[in-house]
Amino acid sequence: MATLKRMKPCDKIQKNRQILLLTDKLLSLIIILSTGIFRPDTLLMTVYLLAYPYILLTNRRKALSYLILASSVSLIWMLIANNQYSYNRRMFKVFGLNAFPLFAWALGLFSIYLVYAHWEHILKLNSFLHKMLLFLALYWPSLIMVETLGYHVFNIQNLAAAQYPGLPICNCLHAPPWMKLSYFALGPIYFLASRVLGLEDPHTTSYEIKQSKSKENLKKK
Repeated sequence: MATLKRMKPCDKIQKNRQILLLTDKLLSLIIILSTGIFRPDTLLMTVYLLAYPYILLTNRRKALSYLILASSVSLIWMLIANNQYSYNRRMFKVFGLNAFPLFAWALGLFSIYLVYAHWEHILKLNSFLHKMLLFLALYWPSLIMVETLGYHVFNIQNLAAAQYPGLPICNCLHAPPWMKLSYFALGPIYFLASRVLGLEDPHTTSYEIKQSKSKENLKKK
């Protein structure tokens, strides 16, 4: 009888990461497509609340720190700029803060870091500069793409800033100059904050932690 080959720990870890990447991409696509069906604020609030059990179900407890950090950055931003948001449709408010940008920033920053962490692991980057450049290469184009889709495809328009010109070509992100600059800066701020706090890889699963501890115990012996 043919014997089944036992999968090596490193191969199992790599396979798990590939599955997580595929699952994350699929869910992101479903959420984007759902924006045209459901109320955007209700959709984002639901996704945000479901993100916590999703993280736990995929055994990525380290990722919780990133979601909490993204939520904190989003909250601080909304405390500063809440009066700059008034959309062309009714949006819920949470303790006086506009729910749509509040949850959009929390989920957006968290999601882009998950994508970044996948590529950082694949490319095996070591220097801080290379890591920052990779994050910016993902964050800035994603920001413009989301703003373009929101404004032109899903008709989500911020009337409070409608008098300001948008970015060239895409004609999106209609906001005063300081607000435009803040949009492009929030990502790097989030990235730097995660580094200062020393947060670990968000895709680290319970299995990987167990394997790492086993290796450390073997070295001690």
